[in-house]
Amino acid sequence: MKYNYQDGILSISLEEELDVNSCKTLRTVIDGYIMKYQPDEFFLNLEHVKFMDSSGIGLILGRYNLLKLMNCNMTILNPTNSIKRVIELSNISNKIAMRSE
Repeated sequence: MKYNYQDGILSISLEEELDVNSCKTLRTVIDGYIMKYQPDEFFLNLEHVKFMDSSGIGLILGRYNLLKLMNCNMTILNPTNSIKRVIELSNISNKIAMRSE
């Protein structure tokens, strides 16, 4: 995982599989960055994520709900086709913007 904060924008790039084991740690670390920086915009880059199960969906939704309480916009960046399909099937694409760069 890599992160960058600048001018109210927090960007996090994930590089691991989003499964039950990785999501436990990621949840704590990502929430720590969100609480530390209190961003206006949050970007979650999934370009290098090759696998995501329901734990990954829970991770994304949990961060979305936290950010929503802070009036912060969230965008998912560069999901692979398989990850994009999982997101679309879970209907979170109706709440969270997705785009490729």
